[in-house]
Amino acid sequence: MPSFPVLEVADPARSASWYQDALGFQDVFTMAGPDGLVSLSHLRWTRYADLLLRPASGPSNDVEKGSGVTLTFAVTDGTVDAIAERARQHGARIVSEPEDKPWNARECTVADPDGFRLTFTQGPLKPLDFDRVMAGAIDAPDR
Repeated sequence: MPSFPVLEVADPARSASWYQDALGFQDVFTMAGPDGLVSLSHLRWTRYADLLLRPASGPSNDVEKGSGVTLTFAVTDGTVDAIAERARQHGARIVSEPEDKPWNARECTVADPDGFRLTFTQGPLKPLDFDRVMAGAIDAPDR
């Protein structure tokens, strides 16, 4: 069984729709509880990039939902800019616009309806010679 995050959200059905419409996730399966409401939604953005949504187990508090946690997804099909534009068209809050980063990647971060942050990263932007990178790491002074 692969590793994947589980997010507790206010309304799993609404959040699942948002993830599908705004970011292009696909529904793998959805389970309803005895009350008929969605009790679990399994979504997939791409291979090995799954996400489970379930109802929040308790009342929210004053801390921002997901504070200190960011989910990062590698973009292998399409572009970070296209993902940001799609999310924007569906009313997503763009936390950080697409931008080239010093670590040789282009990234953007969006917030879902519950405030969880998702970073989409694409790279490397410039070809890397891994032998040279590793040689630099080996030659670096000890810290």
